[in-house]
Amino acid sequence: MTVCLRLLGSPTLEHAGELRPLAFERRNQLLAYLALKQSWVTRAELAHLLWPELEDRLAYTNLRKILFRLQALPWSDRIETQVGALRFQVATDVVDFETALREQRLADALALRRGEVLAGFDDDANEAWTSWLGFERDRLRVAWRQAALERLGADIDPAEGVELSARLLESDPLDEAALRRHMAWLGRSGQAAQGRLAYRDFVARLRSELGMAPSAELAALHDSLGTASAPLPPAATAKARGPVEDGFVGRQVELRRIAARLAQDDCRLLCLTGPGGIGKTRLAQRALHELAPAFADGAFFIPLEDVADAAELAARLAREIDVRPAGGRDLLEQVIDALRGREMLLVLDNFEQLAAAAPVLQTLLEACPRLKLLVTSRVRLGIALEWLLPLEGLPSPELEDADRIEAFDAVRLFVNAAHRVEPALIASSEAAAIVEICALVEGLPLALELAAAWTRVLSCQSIAAELRLGTELLRADDAGRPARHASVDVVFDHSWQLLSPAEREALARLSVFRGGFSADAARAVAGASLPVLGALADKSLLRKEGDRIHLHPLVQQLASARLGDGDARASAEEAHASHFHRMLRQLREPTEKGEREALRQVETEFENCRVAWRWAAQHGSAQLLRKSAEAMVQYCDYQGRLDAAMGLVGEALEALAEPADPSLEALLLSKTAHLHYRLNRYGEAQADAHRALALAGSRGDVETRLTCLKVLGGCNLRLGRHAEAKRHYRQALQLGPAHTNPRNAATMTDHLALVEKATGDYDAALRLTLDALAQHRRIGDAGAEALCLNNLGALYLDREEYESARAHVREALAICDRHGIASTRAYLLANLAEIAVNTEDNAAAEAYAAQALQLAEATANRAVACWMRLQTARLAARRRDLAAARGELAAALTLASAIGIPNLLQSGTIVLAEVLKAQGEPHCGRRLLTLLAALPDLHPQLRRPLQRSLDAWEPAAAEPAQPGHSLSLEEVVHRAVVEAPLAHAPLIAVLRAGR
Repeated sequence: MTVCLRLLGSPTLEHAGELRPLAFERRNQLLAYLALKQSWVTRAELAHLLWPELEDRLAYTNLRKILFRLQALPWSDRIETQVGALRFQVATDVVDFETALREQRLADALALRRGEVLAGFDDDANEAWTSWLGFERDRLRVAWRQAALERLGADIDPAEGVELSARLLESDPLDEAALRRHMAWLGRSGQAAQGRLAYRDFVARLRSELGMAPSAELAALHDSLGTASAPLPPAATAKARGPVEDGFVGRQVELRRIAARLAQDDCRLLCLTGPGGIGKTRLAQRALHELAPAFADGAFFIPLEDVADAAELAARLAREIDVRPAGGRDLLEQVIDALRGREMLLVLDNFEQLAAAAPVLQTLLEACPRLKLLVTSRVRLGIALEWLLPLEGLPSPELEDADRIEAFDAVRLFVNAAHRVEPALIASSEAAAIVEICALVEGLPLALELAAAWTRVLSCQSIAAELRLGTELLRADDAGRPARHASVDVVFDHSWQLLSPAEREALARLSVFRGGFSADAARAVAGASLPVLGALADKSLLRKEGDRIHLHPLVQQLASARLGDGDARASAEEAHASHFHRMLRQLREPTEKGEREALRQVETEFENCRVAWRWAAQHGSAQLLRKSAEAMVQYCDYQGRLDAAMGLVGEALEALAEPADPSLEALLLSKTAHLHYRLNRYGEAQADAHRALALAGSRGDVETRLTCLKVLGGCNLRLGRHAEAKRHYRQALQLGPAHTNPRNAATMTDHLALVEKATGDYDAALRLTLDALAQHRRIGDAGAEALCLNNLGALYLDREEYESARAHVREALAICDRHGIASTRAYLLANLAEIAVNTEDNAAAEAYAAQALQLAEATANRAVACWMRLQTARLAARRRDLAAARGELAAALTLASAIGIPNLLQSGTIVLAEVLKAQGEPHCGRRLLTLLAALPDLHPQLRRPLQRSLDAWEPAAAEPAQPGHSLSLEEVVHRAVVEAPLAHAPLIAVLRAGR
């Protein structure tokens, strides 16, 4: 038997002749969602939509329960299932409504709408449901409004006109188009007084809510009500090449802008510009159908792709608006005569090849005061009356939006196109790949549709992989598309033909840039003057974002192909590399000091710098690499992009020509040593530092040797070898003393302070740190000052002077925020978290720890990430969330074991003791602390907090005088990790036994 869902208004279900309301509950939300989707929906999408607040396991459990309950319904067989997905293809009034609209059965469509879709199914506590439902309501409301306006423009019964226009105005009391229809129909039905009352109500509301006055056109309509010349409702004379395309997606913001601009008296010609394939024609067609009822004499869609000059333009206009040529008279004059007194909208599509004929449009508008033009063109027309509306790609999701990708227009267009050739595609199961596809083509509608066509033979992941390699996938002609949009090659070639030789050369050379460029860089690298850049922008081949200029990635690839592989490319790439290596060399000192403007410049041009670096490596340009290495690596260090820097330096080492340049190899090895150290890979760091020193020799580059000594000192300090650390730092200080290298001297003084702190001499550490801080400030080194203040704050923290610690850390944090330094910020947030832990401010501690952990993971700082997981475990134990405490502790100790820093392993054991105490096993925790206190290599910084805990935890009466020493630190750490799911029961048994 037929099952039908009525979803417009309060939802009801019809089955076997019975009509019953659907209550607002999860089961009916599920049915309504599936019915509106009319396609396969993954269980993951449904679980996240209906229970976003629950973890996956519980959400899936709830979904299974609902599906089990649905089996009891007599029509449950209509719910189809396959692995991981559901479908409910059932008749609905929404489907009937949209079908009637496509078939232009407007009266039938309008009769179906009983109210908002899923009225009463609002769920304010569920953001995911609310977002989806709001989108559906907006979409259907816009479609209903458009249909109502078209119906009101037809020759219908006046009573229907009054009733329908009243409904339209009720849905949006500030809709001027609706009010015009309502007033006109009231006037036609002899209710002029009601029309004037509606006008006064509208004016009062407009002034109260928006502070605006009514348009002159609306006021004129009010004045004419009740007179013999009162206007009739506008006739539906809209003319286009067929109905609005079913595949139209999104562009609601642009449609509103078009309507708003054309509603202004001073906007007579609005030009939609953008590259080929951006969707100008479809948008113009949709705008025509929405706006046609607002023009008394209708609207016409006039395609011009095959029109070559002004004479042909006049002939095409005459043909489309039904002007029959009269011999002996200029055809344009006859068109003007026909349009002179008419209120009309003309949509002129594909005007770019007629740019030289644009003055004809000026003449037309000046002679026809009630005429408005909407033009689509890849080229700016450049006439006085032109208003521009540049189009960009459809909104696309980021990777973090993968759970709600269908809220983005780019995804919806891709999925709609894909379903035409591959109905079984489940978007949510390939979300990450679809996100990448949208990003690779920057939401370009044509490219999305061409890529979607390949889902008939390729997975979305394979399509994304092909697009990463180039445009070949989009360059094959699609016979199912119009010739001018058959491939991106065809589209680009049309734009290429519109360029002058100088513009072609510039565009091809500009393709060597990555991530955009400045006008100065374009001039230096591509020889592109400002007039040429302006011409390329006018032809929609460049776009400006702030002070940056960008090529669309597809335009870049296709222009690059025009550059070829010969001398022209070699010249452009060499000019590009020289320009950005010169920039890095000039920014070396301010980058080393962490100055905000220098870091911002490198950040802005990082992709270009990366390309320039690789060019220098591949061409064996030791001079360029040597001069740029410091700025490149230092920038990456400050911004936490250590893996990127490691990759670039590694590529340069691999590309060194034979025989290798020993001094350059030593320099690059010193940089990999530094990066390994910053990534907590101490074995690799020491090995590379020793190799670099051997290559450099005793007379090698001083900066290379200094870097190596700093790395060796840092590694030994982290690994608890304090004497070795001090020796290396002192060697570095001797090699670069204050009178020749003040920056190095200040840094080494700061590092020697860290050694003193690690050995427990806090007074010596404080003297050295304050000395280093004064030196950094004299030099004006913001980056080093922030790091030194952090070290000073950490020192005060160890001395338990928490207010002083907090003050210095916050001062450093202000410097990092002011200069945009990310890497040091992670240490500062971690110290603020520890201060809050020690002062029992648990809420602040959790907030700081979460921020520090997120930043540490983003910048690959494993040591800080480990430390914050330990703090998070400690805080979880305090609030008695023992499962979370054990999980965080296991993760932290796993990381600490991989890094190999003794301090972290010992600190993790203290946290394990606190977790055991929170579990009701304080004596087992105390025995762990006693075992730790007996270690000969216990870190000095841990002795005071460890002893304080031992003093606070009274020993058990039966506790052995000597706890079992057969448990090593390594075994305790191992057990803490593997026995976490068992709540450490085996370890507790061992500690209780005291063996």
